[in-house]
Amino acid sequence: MRAAFKYPVFGILALFVALAGVLFFAMPPAPKPVPPLPFDEKVFISTTPFSVNLAPPKNAPFYSRILFFAFDKWQKLRGTSASTWSFPAGGKMACGVQGLLNQCASVSGTRYLMPLGVTVSSVQFGNTNTLNGPQWVAAFEKELQTGDVQYWDPQTKRTRPEHFTLLRFPAQKTVVVLPESDAADFLRTNGIHLLDTKVK
Repeated sequence: MRAAFKYPVFGILALFVALAGVLFFAMPPAPKPVPPLPFDEKVFISTTPFSVNLAPPKNAPFYSRILFFAFDKWQKLRGTSASTWSFPAGGKMACGVQGLLNQCASVSGTRYLMPLGVTVSSVQFGNTNTLNGPQWVAAFEKELQTGDVQYWDPQTKRTRPEHFTLLRFPAQKTVVVLPESDAADFLRTNGIHLLDTKVK
């Protein structure tokens, strides 16, 4: 009787050890610490990515919580892909810069920092054919740098045509969006030298 009882116990223990090993090796390595930005980011407004909270309510049954926990862990292990986003074609229209940068942040996982004047600026934007996530983000960023942008100047309290410069800080997954006329002064004041950014 004891021998017959031993085998199922050892089988269950072996299953738990195997499951623990799979989870251990499937978990991504701990991320490296992110270096601080070389400027005071508190003077900027940050994008807020869109998120959907699918967590069950506090009074949900136990099995619903278990299912959510398992699904949440699976999603984190699998990760999300920007290429799964799809943006249908649409004509050019005036769009708020901050709202569409929030959308860019949701797609790419990149944070955009901008001064107040940029947040209330607008740009004529649209795409002639369906784009996936990375294509749409690239198209919008290009429009900010070369397109019909109306920048609201907080000093004069008026809008004026202006192109924006995007200063990229890859280690922090951060992009600073500035009026083209202010970018060189920002870099010089903060002692920043970016190799991949063309600033007048």
